[in-house]
Amino acid sequence: MPYFKNREGYNLFFDDINSSTKNCAIILLHGFASSASFFKEQIKVLKDYHRIIAFDALGHGRSDHPKKINLSKNLRDDIIRDLEDLLNYLDVKEPFGMIGHSLVGGMIAQLICMKHPEKIKFLILLNSGYIIIDNVIRNIFYNLLPYFIRMNFLDVVSNSVGEILDKTIPYILNALSSTLNGIKLTKEELYMKIEDQIFTMINEIKAYDPSSIICPTLIIGGRLDNFAPEAMSEELHKNIPNSQLEIIDMAGHFAPVQRKEIINELINNFIKKID
Repeated sequence: MPYFKNREGYNLFFDDINSSTKNCAIILLHGFASSASFFKEQIKVLKDYHRIIAFDALGHGRSDHPKKINLSKNLRDDIIRDLEDLLNYLDVKEPFGMIGHSLVGGMIAQLICMKHPEKIKFLILLNSGYIIIDNVIRNIFYNLLPYFIRMNFLDVVSNSVGEILDKTIPYILNALSSTLNGIKLTKEELYMKIEDQIFTMINEIKAYDPSSIICPTLIIGGRLDNFAPEAMSEELHKNIPNSQLEIIDMAGHFAPVQRKEIINELINNFIKKID
């Protein structure tokens, strides 16, 4: 199986399918706690015409899993750096398309579009949004929130973050209990670390502006998505100028697997228009 070492010396798994084609490459970015294999149904229909590059981010899938977990380290910069290094390693020089799933893969795809607009031919966001929960604390916090809060995340959390934290921090600490072994922090220091992560996340969301994404963008949401509600896809569509929005009925957060036929058809039709 193909691996490459990142700058920290970890082995990262990647797939490079149909590398000899002259058609543009498509980069696949999975979500938190997922892997490149999530896209197997999309790969089946795209690989005959496009070069497909997918990799498992550090700590995911078949890539190395560090033994020590950094509770508050954000993964986004490392994932972006590792992807840039992988594309150099594979000598990808032509503009490429990107498909990102969920709140991590989709957001990282957006950030890359803003960082390297000249390199991106198109962007496809699957069950994504304007939140990035790319560390352990943020992920646990977000998973604890009920659906009605996720539907109106900014309004509700911005106005009630103190009250919400009071209710969720004990559960966050409980979820981290096995991870905290060997970490020398007082209870007060842990509380401060958690609060700092959540307040920083909220401020990042308030400041986030995807309007500089200029490539053609397809946004697909699921009507039954409890994790990245359709309202997040609608908000992205409102703020990304050259975007097309599709909300799929009877589809949850894993729509690319649950409703693969209609998702693949939308992806194919979108890419054909661009090609």
